[in-house]
Amino acid sequence: MDYFIKKKPDTLFRIIPSLHLNALKGSKYSQSATEKHSSYSPFRIALSLLPSCTFACVLGFLVVRRWGSKEKDTWVSPETKFQKISKPLQSLLCFVQIIGWGYYLVFSLKDNACVVIEAVSPFLIWCVVFIISVTSPVYNLYSSRHHLYFFIAVFFLATLDAIARVFTVIEQSNQPTYDTYFAIGNTIVSSILFLMAGVTPQPLDPKNIETKNNEKIEIKDGDIYRNNLMLSPEATASVFEWISFGWMNPIIYFGLSNELTRENIYALTYQHLARFAFSDFCKTLASASRKQILLRIYKANRGAIWAQFIFSIAGMLVGYLSPYFQQKLLEYIADPQGRPINIAYVYVFGMLAVGITKLVFNGVHLWAGRRWNVRAFAMLDAEIYKKTLKRKDMSGKVEKKNTKDDAKKENNTSNLFSSSGKITNLMSTDADRLADTPVYIFYLLANTMVYNAPIEIAVAIVYLYQLLGFAALVGLGVMIITFPFTAYISKIMIKSYKRFSEAKDKRNNLVNELLHGIRMIKYFAWENNWEEKIMAARRFEIKKLIRTVIIQVIFSITYLTIPVLVSCSSFIWYTKVTGNELTASVAFVSITLFEMIRRPLMMIPESITKLGECYVCLKRIASYMDEAEVGDGIINEPIPVPEGVLPETILARVGTEESVFRWHSGEPEAKDAVAAEVDPDEHPDFSLKVPAFEFPTSELSIICGPTGSGKSSFLHAILGEMDIVSGRVYLPSKTKLALDTYSVVDPEYPSLALNKVAYVAQQAFLQHASIRDNILFGQEFDPVRYKKVLSQCALVKDLSILPDGDRTEIGEKGISLSGGQKQRVSLARAVYSHAKTLLLDDCLSAVDAHTAKHIYQRCIKGDLIKGRTVILVTHHVRLCLPAAKFVMKLERGSVTSYCSVESLRENGSLDNILGEGTNEDEAVDEEPIEQVDEEFSLINDNAAVNNMIKEENSEKGRVKFKVYKTYFTACGGWFFWCVLLSSFFIARVFVFGENWWLRIWVANSTGSTNSNGFIATKLAPAAYGVMSYVNDTTKSQNVFRDWVYEEDQPRSVDYYIIVYLVICLASILFDMLRSIVLYWGSVHGAKILFEKMLRKITHAPLRFFDTTPIGRVLNRFGKDVMTVDMDLARTSSKVLDCMTGLVASVVVVGAITPQFIAVAIVIGAAYVAIGALYLSVSRQFKRLNSVSRSPIYSHFTETLAGVTTIRAYCQEDTFELEFYRKIDTYISPYYYLWMTNRWLYARVEFAGLFISLFAGIFILWNLDTIDAGMAGISLFYARSFLDNIYLGIREYTQVEMDLNSVERIQEYLEIEQEPPASIKGSRPPAAWPTTASVEVKDLVIRYAEDLGPVLHGISFDIRSHEKVGVVGRTGSGKSTLALSFFRFLEPSSGSITIDGIDVTHIGVYDLRSKLTIIPQDAVLFSGTIRSNLDPFEEYTDSAVWESLVRAHLAPENHDDEVPEGNATWAVTSLSQIVSDGGNNFSQGQRQLLCMARALLKNSRLIIMDEATASVDFETDKKIQNTIREEFVSSTLICIAHRLRTIIDYDRVLVLDQGNVVEYDTPANLLIHGAGTGLFKSMCENSGELDLLIEMAQHTEELNISGRVFEQPDQHAPNFQDYTKADKSV
Repeated sequence: MDYFIKKKPDTLFRIIPSLHLNALKGSKYSQSATEKHSSYSPFRIALSLLPSCTFACVLGFLVVRRWGSKEKDTWVSPETKFQKISKPLQSLLCFVQIIGWGYYLVFSLKDNACVVIEAVSPFLIWCVVFIISVTSPVYNLYSSRHHLYFFIAVFFLATLDAIARVFTVIEQSNQPTYDTYFAIGNTIVSSILFLMAGVTPQPLDPKNIETKNNEKIEIKDGDIYRNNLMLSPEATASVFEWISFGWMNPIIYFGLSNELTRENIYALTYQHLARFAFSDFCKTLASASRKQILLRIYKANRGAIWAQFIFSIAGMLVGYLSPYFQQKLLEYIADPQGRPINIAYVYVFGMLAVGITKLVFNGVHLWAGRRWNVRAFAMLDAEIYKKTLKRKDMSGKVEKKNTKDDAKKENNTSNLFSSSGKITNLMSTDADRLADTPVYIFYLLANTMVYNAPIEIAVAIVYLYQLLGFAALVGLGVMIITFPFTAYISKIMIKSYKRFSEAKDKRNNLVNELLHGIRMIKYFAWENNWEEKIMAARRFEIKKLIRTVIIQVIFSITYLTIPVLVSCSSFIWYTKVTGNELTASVAFVSITLFEMIRRPLMMIPESITKLGECYVCLKRIASYMDEAEVGDGIINEPIPVPEGVLPETILARVGTEESVFRWHSGEPEAKDAVAAEVDPDEHPDFSLKVPAFEFPTSELSIICGPTGSGKSSFLHAILGEMDIVSGRVYLPSKTKLALDTYSVVDPEYPSLALNKVAYVAQQAFLQHASIRDNILFGQEFDPVRYKKVLSQCALVKDLSILPDGDRTEIGEKGISLSGGQKQRVSLARAVYSHAKTLLLDDCLSAVDAHTAKHIYQRCIKGDLIKGRTVILVTHHVRLCLPAAKFVMKLERGSVTSYCSVESLRENGSLDNILGEGTNEDEAVDEEPIEQVDEEFSLINDNAAVNNMIKEENSEKGRVKFKVYKTYFTACGGWFFWCVLLSSFFIARVFVFGENWWLRIWVANSTGSTNSNGFIATKLAPAAYGVMSYVNDTTKSQNVFRDWVYEEDQPRSVDYYIIVYLVICLASILFDMLRSIVLYWGSVHGAKILFEKMLRKITHAPLRFFDTTPIGRVLNRFGKDVMTVDMDLARTSSKVLDCMTGLVASVVVVGAITPQFIAVAIVIGAAYVAIGALYLSVSRQFKRLNSVSRSPIYSHFTETLAGVTTIRAYCQEDTFELEFYRKIDTYISPYYYLWMTNRWLYARVEFAGLFISLFAGIFILWNLDTIDAGMAGISLFYARSFLDNIYLGIREYTQVEMDLNSVERIQEYLEIEQEPPASIKGSRPPAAWPTTASVEVKDLVIRYAEDLGPVLHGISFDIRSHEKVGVVGRTGSGKSTLALSFFRFLEPSSGSITIDGIDVTHIGVYDLRSKLTIIPQDAVLFSGTIRSNLDPFEEYTDSAVWESLVRAHLAPENHDDEVPEGNATWAVTSLSQIVSDGGNNFSQGQRQLLCMARALLKNSRLIIMDEATASVDFETDKKIQNTIREEFVSSTLICIAHRLRTIIDYDRVLVLDQGNVVEYDTPANLLIHGAGTGLFKSMCENSGELDLLIEMAQHTEELNISGRVFEQPDQHAPNFQDYTKADKSV
């Protein structure tokens, strides 16, 4: 390279790849140029042929890509005015080039043959280019894009060659010649062509306008809009706009003065849309297994990955030309050797050219990396979601402890399962980490490709070898020696992060349980206990985090030490062993190279850390992908259709062969639809044994049985949600017929789809949407059918009460609806569907008797159900029996009876199946209910509605000072930050000391007389004084005397090496201390913020949880906490480092070359302008990105909760598309945020290149006062200035983005809080309440200040130990009244007084801890039976067991053997495992466990809210006996739909629309005509009037005799006569 610069500058340009190499010297002026080579020199002939070869390659690309493809143009982009004129103008200029080269060819014929060849080649090339230009299609066709790329490449190479020719002819001739004019004209024309091609918009890819389902594409004013968002200009950006990211200009300028919202940012191009990305990801399954996540990501993104690889390597290699030019410049400054100053300027401008080229390469590779980053994120999230839709529902699964072969268990993941918290964590954290791989993959070995860091280190070592000789290999050896140690630390790092992730999972699971069970926790005043429980998990997590951080610090220090050891060992060898003098060019170029090595080495630990995290995340995701799916091991063979049988008959049937089902306990071994027989003893999990039978098609079938007998499990088995041990299931949605074509339309009822199934779960699955959307469930809106559904499901009256009718938003899990309303909305969804088969799981349990009768008569027997196969699980057998054609009874997991009702009636077996004392006469009660007018109006679709769930709040403008203050204070306040900032400045001083000491060393080695220099003594006296002090102190110490010469003699090399080493080690020491201080503050701050947020959340009012999706809260505890834990410290460290580095750069370079200050001010102003644009827009993008994350969580958690329902309705595709839409909403601001980063990089880097340029120029202007050492320092810090200004802006913005997480946490630190837990000076007595008498006076309750009252000034009183039943139709205010007792709803006016104390005058803890509620929605927590009943170990084991016995869940003798599958004795031991949400127990069993919890607490005032709605009547009878026995000294308020549950209570409170309608004894209201008659009407509509009258009379007689509730043993048998007659209402 040096040879070409010194002696053949023209040849240097000739070796640049170009289209054609013009004559080395033109024609008659070229004799001097050809003296070195003969006319037929092989070298010259090769150069002459090179343009033809290059052109042939480019032309080959065009031929292969254009004419070799089979693309068809399905879309023609609108042609712009520029495109209309560019093509003719391009052809004209190409023709001008032909004329010019033709004339030049004629002119050169008189010269030698080589010159002629050099002229003929470009002439012919331009002829071909002209022909292609004339014949090429217009550029607005997508198929013509390759022509555009061809012309850009050709014109770019032609421009390079033309510039080279200009340099050549100017140097060869002092006077203008024909060659001069031709070269300049050629350059102008080629440049114009290149610019025209570069600014030509690219044609639109037709995939950008592909639509699916509800997507829409519009064209407005020539712009394309996807779903009302303008398509990103990136889709049609010109090459120049693409390279410079100029296509981001419009939105960046718009965002400076306008607020960016989801409605005014760009729509993503198709490559970044989740649907297209995941489609590419799925295609990889053809050549890779599902678990090979990394390989599949590579295959789906190979284009972007290879572009990233190639351009990153190219940029890195080009970057090494910069130290080469720096070396030559320093050599020139040290010894010009008579060369002109122009040579030095060539070196300076060479660094500028290198910087521009590197900028382009880096821009491309950063863009490519971000492309596959966002695509990988979409792929992983979509894959996890798709897996969740297919995965077996493990919500009721408990992990079995196995102490043996733990290692094998760890490796064998097939039997493992993920909790809901872990699954959410996979999406919220693991997928993010893994998708970030492109950011760090440059620095490590990935797949079979070696990325930047190893190559960069290798190139630097080769360069250092050229510079230092064998000394460089010594440094390399030192580096290699350290590799085993670093590898060991890396291994520890991965293990540490894995343990940290596991700890994080456990903490997330607890937070998830807290949020899902927050009502139960508040009911029992367990907030403080749960806070401590979660904080214990958090402390364990912090412990693992600290361990991870410590290893990170050790890792970083190791990699900081390695370059020091390498440089010192190299310098020692270079000077001590080989005896060379250390010159400025050698020293500072070496330092530059060592610095270039240091950067990848410093990035390696962070990258290893990140990639270690990614590896752990990859294993976790792969493990999840390996979990069992519904249908695994089952081959659903097509069913043959017998001759003479309609296919529709076979398709519509529902039933089973003789089968055994079990809940998931591993991979089923069966390989066919008929599974292999498995010994039941080998499978201790709950199993279900079913004989071969079929339900009657188009008829109602009833499934009954006691609580826990397996009724709901049977429906799950039919749906395919249970494992088939043996046998086969027939369900229309799963059935395939052995026919090529067949109809799926019911021939008798054409509106019904035979292959569709509708399912109503026992716990209603409702989405955060309007009631209408929940009922439609993705189907088209038919107003006539819809209104009929509302009427038949008894929803009309409820909708009239709701503020926005059927468009009322109901919140997550239907939180704003009562239990009965939830069930009816879920039922309405099934009825509205066109499914032939309906599976209804206990849909009547949550409604009152009148509503149950309405649903039976108007819905189940209605016209919309007519012709459908209905399978109804219910305890209300007596009510539904008249319409039923088939009955099946389950006990202990086995079918004990099944047959048609008619057959059972004929053989007299009906009573045995339905229960003792039930007969068909009693089972018939067909008195019709009153008609409800179906002609009612719906809310206007265009009317404004009030959304219950508000849009997530997003701050505007810059991050507020209070957010900084919150984080700064949490980390340790001013003292911490002053110490931290000081440590950064001290570390920066030591870095300067390294360079300054090298300069002194160089001056000593070369014997420079300007070693101190004018600049050092006048403009930088402080720095010089410090280093002189170090020098004098060193000389004065005896320990250094052996290797220091006399005062005026040259120093020993040892002296400089030791001092240099000491300075470097001191710098590392301060780096370590700085990291320790930084991470200490970061961890401390993270711990404080988490604790504060947790406390605020646990003490937030219930209204907060009603209006805030759980996913939104989980996002704070997940992604935001992770950012504060891990990322904020890193980005803060980088900002402080850049700040101190920037100050040091300005001070040092300004001191050496004062002119630099003016340039720094001008370019600094440019940076401020660029930074202002960037900060404004990037901040808004980050906030949009943050608030777009929560909807993904919410949708995901909703899917987890309702996956069985989603699969039953075959709505997986609909939910997937909705998930894609939410991912796109999230990715869009994220991608444009990073494109804004790239926009910043391009402009800051380009402006920063002039820093190095002017630093070099100013050095050349001050050569009389600057020696080579000072010049080296100046160039080093000029380069540092460029890096620091860009990284400073970017990292400061990243800090603001990370502080967005603190901002979001800060938002939750300011949420409304409940009243205080206790009020000093107003605490109730310890024994309060003693009598539990209650007085409610003029009570008015609202759910929010802006909503109407729910309770309208009600008043009543309850005497001590009185039992009061609260009844009323659904939505009458019963549950609201219960919430008021616990102060979940504060009275707008009026009061509730217990034992003379107004509940609003005491703290909520003092109130709630003294009351007990048994809620309708039973909530259990993962753990054990004991931890659920007595979570804080306040009772003995015997007391806990006794409560289970009294709740009829366990035998009296703890040691008794529990019969397998016993429906009542569900509990075998206190250590029995309870899964997430208690899903390994039936709904009825969960209610009984909550009953046991209340029995254990035994409060004086107990409220029961439909506590036994889901249990069978036999168990309900036992529970009522228990209540009479155990709560005899307690006041009891019981909300009930089953009227005979409360018919023997002291009084009955009847509510209707928030008013007290009646309040008297049951006998007075029912028999003696008291009240308005509403209670009597309810009894009449229940179908049990005679039974209720008899029970009320009996209770009245007992009350008169004073025996009620005092003689439970005598009282209980008397009720058997009334209860045995029926098992259901």
